[in-house]
Amino acid sequence: MGSYGSGRRGGRPTVESAWRLDIDTLVRAGAIKPGAYVEGNLNLPSYNDELAIEFESSANNPRDSWLRLRYAIRDYWTGEQHQIDDKICLTASRPWFGGQRWWFVCPNENRRVRKLYLPPGARRFRSRGAYRLAYASQREAVHDRAMRRARKLCRRLGGDPLDDGYPEKPLRMRGVTYDRLLDKLIAADRVADERMHLLASKLGAGRPPRPCRPMTPRAGPSPNRMERKLGRGLLRCS
Repeated sequence: MGSYGSGRRGGRPTVESAWRLDIDTLVRAGAIKPGAYVEGNLNLPSYNDELAIEFESSANNPRDSWLRLRYAIRDYWTGEQHQIDDKICLTASRPWFGGQRWWFVCPNENRRVRKLYLPPGARRFRSRGAYRLAYASQREAVHDRAMRRARKLCRRLGGDPLDDGYPEKPLRMRGVTYDRLLDKLIAADRVADERMHLLASKLGAGRPPRPCRPMTPRAGPSPNRMERKLGRGLLRCS
């Protein structure tokens, strides 16, 4: 493996920074065909490069199936180019609902996996566990994760994360589902706002910054949700 991982900063390499082979995608694309021998070319894009792969696959016998990969890769540190010729075993299983499911067998861990990765600094496709790859979200601070979660929830509710207000209930979404997602969105906003308050206090501001969505009180449900509950008879006014 050479210089893989040596001298890297900022923690372990991530799944998002690696080239990836997904066996389901290969089967759907016809690169792996049960009972057949296939050869062809693959192009795997990344942020600033593309990996061209020549492949051969044989899936005639689930106990003796393989995928052969040939490609040229440049060393992450020295820039030297290496010609790689790698053979990865394949195996198949029978799901309880029928059919056939194919797997890679990671040469390093000797276990079945659905995806193989080639991170910066490495030369061969191996499993996520073999390279100890992390997810980008694992490197985020608590407040950054909360902001990302809030944006994701806002889009799921059909809103724009840049808007000041919370989105209204989508047309075909159940009220219970909307209430549950909106509660999660409010909680994520609350955590993200804590960082803004902290930064404001460190800068010596006279007052905390305006919350991202000030129209919804932090102490309870939004007025719109309260009105809906009143309309459904779930709340009583004394």
